[in-house]
Amino acid sequence: MSKARQTYGEEFQAEAVRLVLEQGLTLQSAAQRLGIPKGTLTNWVSKAKAP
Repeated sequence: MSKARQTYGEEFQAEAVRLVLEQGLTLQSAAQRLGIPKGTLTNWVSKAKAP
């Protein structure tokens, strides 16, 4: 059996990205604080930085 995939709302994603880009938290600390995988947050930050 496969594990159900977790989805996150746009507002949650935007707040997570703000923690990294505006407040200066590391990806690891922000991910731990929010209880999400670091790789997921890395993807969101990369998309936010893209032109």
